[in-house]
Amino acid sequence: MVAGSAWYSAERSEFLGAEASAVVARLASHATRDGWHIEPEQHEEWEASVGILQEQLTRKVQVLQSVLADPGLAAFTSIVLEYDLRRRGLRIDCLLLGDGIIAVLEFKRGDVLKAHVDQIENYCVNLLEFHAETRRLCDAQRVILAPVLVQTGKGRQPLLRNDRGFMPAPWSAIARPAFVASRTELAEVLHAVLGVRHNSTSFDAQTWLGSAFAPSSNILDAALSLYGQHDVSAIHRHAASIEQIEDCARDVLAVIRRSQTDGKNRIIFVSGTPGSGKTLLGLKVAFAQEFQRDTVFVTGNAPLVEVLQKALQKSYRRSQANRAGLTGYPKESARHVIANSTFKIVKAHSFLGERGSQTGSSDGRVVIFDEAQRTYEKGRLVLRSKLEDDEAALILRSLERSYQSGCVVVALLGHNQFINSGEMGGEAWIHAAQRHGWRCVASEATLALLPEPDRHTLLSTSGLQEPFNHGHLAQSLRYYRNDGVEKWAAAVLDGDTNTAVVAAKVLEPDDGVWLTRDLAAAKNWTRSRRVGEERIGLVGSGKGARLAAEGLFVGLKPSISDWMLCPDGDVRSSNSLETIQNQYQIQGLELDYTVVCWDLDLRREDGAWAAWAFNGAKWQRRRGDLAIAKNGYRVLLTRARRGMMIFVPSGDADGGDETRPSALYDAIADHLVTCGAKEFTQ
Repeated sequence: MVAGSAWYSAERSEFLGAEASAVVARLASHATRDGWHIEPEQHEEWEASVGILQEQLTRKVQVLQSVLADPGLAAFTSIVLEYDLRRRGLRIDCLLLGDGIIAVLEFKRGDVLKAHVDQIENYCVNLLEFHAETRRLCDAQRVILAPVLVQTGKGRQPLLRNDRGFMPAPWSAIARPAFVASRTELAEVLHAVLGVRHNSTSFDAQTWLGSAFAPSSNILDAALSLYGQHDVSAIHRHAASIEQIEDCARDVLAVIRRSQTDGKNRIIFVSGTPGSGKTLLGLKVAFAQEFQRDTVFVTGNAPLVEVLQKALQKSYRRSQANRAGLTGYPKESARHVIANSTFKIVKAHSFLGERGSQTGSSDGRVVIFDEAQRTYEKGRLVLRSKLEDDEAALILRSLERSYQSGCVVVALLGHNQFINSGEMGGEAWIHAAQRHGWRCVASEATLALLPEPDRHTLLSTSGLQEPFNHGHLAQSLRYYRNDGVEKWAAAVLDGDTNTAVVAAKVLEPDDGVWLTRDLAAAKNWTRSRRVGEERIGLVGSGKGARLAAEGLFVGLKPSISDWMLCPDGDVRSSNSLETIQNQYQIQGLELDYTVVCWDLDLRREDGAWAAWAFNGAKWQRRRGDLAIAKNGYRVLLTRARRGMMIFVPSGDADGGDETRPSALYDAIADHLVTCGAKEFTQ
């Protein structure tokens, strides 16, 4: 049997005759192929799961031979193990496909909690909302979905209601409550599962396994409705006009229409300064009603995905308090809507992995790629496998494989914002377009940001470039009071002291950019300025290892969604000023006031910046990584909407700690003051 998105699938008779070790070997082989690292305990879990199923489904298992001889249990005709719900970030332990039924099994070793019940029910919702053949079978043949939790060890089980029924519409094909079975009860529970079927109509397992993933109109409506009213205060708050975003979005949608009409494949380049609203523009296009079945928002910025999803969830919960529900969903089903309504927001490498599979999604003909300059080069290790080509080229190739024509990539480009080695910049898309014959839609302002050779390549290639009127977002929406901070940060990092001083003079006198050598003073400054629901927080370089001496652990990486969204008084909140986020976590996000904590990973040497890394017990020069180091600090210096305090430690003046020499910290502080940062004294 073709596995499709599963690591293992077989007809019942084949599975009955297989040794558990052979099944596990196939699972491990597929896991390795997909770039997963299999831990010994996971092998044990798989062996236990397979053993339980064999115990219940094979006549060779002595305890259950008489049970499996029952023709009623033989109604389960196929078994699927480790089934990947593409782009959903979910993997189902086991599926039993049978006459009139799809049983969804999840194995738990300890206590079975209410959260596990919600999880298995949500797996069923995912199949109904995203798996096209499941949806067709439930609609046309009244096939049902049955969630089953199997407890493999000792532990407690939740108290569930006794009355059997089905979930409310639109998920009325899902049995509820979930079935819960201990190891010895599984056979009995599987009989009970078969007893709730509407009919015993058979269906083809091969067709089911080969089905495409396509979101239902129900979940599309939920996502669009939710996005239309959600609160994105943590993503975007400004007092400036958003006319530039509206103009750009209108032009992007017009190009998408043109591609769908003439069948040409195009890349639309949208560039912008930090805080200009590129992400908001991308979300606006992704959730446009007109192209709801064609668009997907892809980003390499995983923390941004987490915060966006959490913001949408919080918004939905607030809306539930005020009315029965969105788009016809009952209030009791809110948790499933929350869990699934952000399907259009996808992490980049997950999206690319799905494109290489045998099954695809009907959405995704239009890909909005946020932070497009961060695509990786050929040979970079991604999901434990080396890229066989540049990531941009792989994405274009995968779109051509799925749709052939009329495809669009909206490349949202941040200028000088690559922060990892192996990131190629916007020019990667130019080269990929040239190789694949895609047309490039770009404004003159965007072209001016590209390196000269790539700009020449685009302009000189016949028929490749198309004009674009509003493709560059030049106005920062982030700093509605301090729109000169980006200029100041750029001048500081470029070593242009005179420009930095001029930029600093036009900043708000009370907010703007300040500098202190006292961390407590820095925290007090931000707390004193915060009012209402404004956000404050500590940020620092991920390479700033010696900030640990100040109690700042840049590698800790606390939950970014909690940090950005938890209210004042919650110790997980950024407002508590207890934990620090680095540039990898905070890129694309923003606060009202920040404390930027500066370490010796970017220091002054002979009148210029130099990059260093802390390795073992000492600092080492990072030759060739200066641009990445500077861009990391560029991210940190452009996260505040209103004002920031730069904290430069005093170091160890006595010389006892050679990793924190005061003279090096002093040189950084002196240079920042020379560039216009105001010294803060309490």
